[in-house]
Amino acid sequence: MSSTERSIHLGVLGASLAVAVWVFAAQPRAGEPATPNAALEPSEDERSPLALIPPGSAFVLSLDVRALARAPLGEFIAERLGRSAGASKLSQACGFDPLARLDQLALAVPSANLGAQEHPEDFGIVAAGRFSAADITRCAKTAITTRSGEAIQTKLGRFDSVRDRKQSGEIAAKDGLLIVSGGSYFRELLDSAEGNAQTREAKDEGHAELRRALGPGPLIATWLLGEGWFERVAGDEANARLSPLSALKTVSARIEVGKTAQLLVLLDCTDGEGASRVSSLLDELRSALRAFPLDPTLVGIASRIAVNRSEARLKLTLELNQAELSSVLDTLLGS
Repeated sequence: MSSTERSIHLGVLGASLAVAVWVFAAQPRAGEPATPNAALEPSEDERSPLALIPPGSAFVLSLDVRALARAPLGEFIAERLGRSAGASKLSQACGFDPLARLDQLALAVPSANLGAQEHPEDFGIVAAGRFSAADITRCAKTAITTRSGEAIQTKLGRFDSVRDRKQSGEIAAKDGLLIVSGGSYFRELLDSAEGNAQTREAKDEGHAELRRALGPGPLIATWLLGEGWFERVAGDEANARLSPLSALKTVSARIEVGKTAQLLVLLDCTDGEGASRVSSLLDELRSALRAFPLDPTLVGIASRIAVNRSEARLKLTLELNQAELSSVLDTLLGS
């Protein structure tokens, strides 16, 4: 496994959280129209960003930005994250804030089992919102020029595409829909959005099953770890097999935000014995937190995480009030 691939699979959950922060910090500001152009409202027959993700992904995250913004804690979270993020350079470069116009977003990382020639380091983001292709392409070209790149714009089917001749990665946009990706995965996403790919009719049952188990929610993440994932990440097959974490098959999570924030995490293991070992490891980690100079609030939060086991599945639940959520965000954002 390349160092790039290892970094992605170790940091993908943190990266997904960063995407949530990136989006949530950009809620419409006072005086900014929520819908700049009614014609750009997504039509009901358009497929959602999640539906455009090709089957076979290792990691998939979906985010309903509008649902989170309407939640009782939504304004608090937006203000808190926005304060940490600071002024948006993207807004300054584009003359508007494209992130503030997002409605739904999906992020995916292709399977860890792909060969090196298939670029397993690729990723994809699909976003739906109230923006035009002209606005997005103009913004992308400005951003590329600002960093001394060379912007190239082309027409790909119904999409306008912009890329930097000097770097990898590409953006494709049409009114109400945006794709950001790189390598061969960009073409897969584009074909899916155009309805040309055979994978359009295929079902990614692994992720679908996890989403059914989690239930509906504004933020859902599912991760199919793949056989031998921990050995590849740890780099030492013999020692990795001794770790309880080697028993993990999938990790999935749902975050619901109302008057409180509720977190549900499902850990699926190879068998009941593996689930028991992972449960014991979690207990040890929770007890060890008291030995570190952590905020007492965070230690108290960790001690409240409920862990229930049913055969090979562990179910972790946690509920946070606004003050506790603030402490967690302070820690995550380095405040």
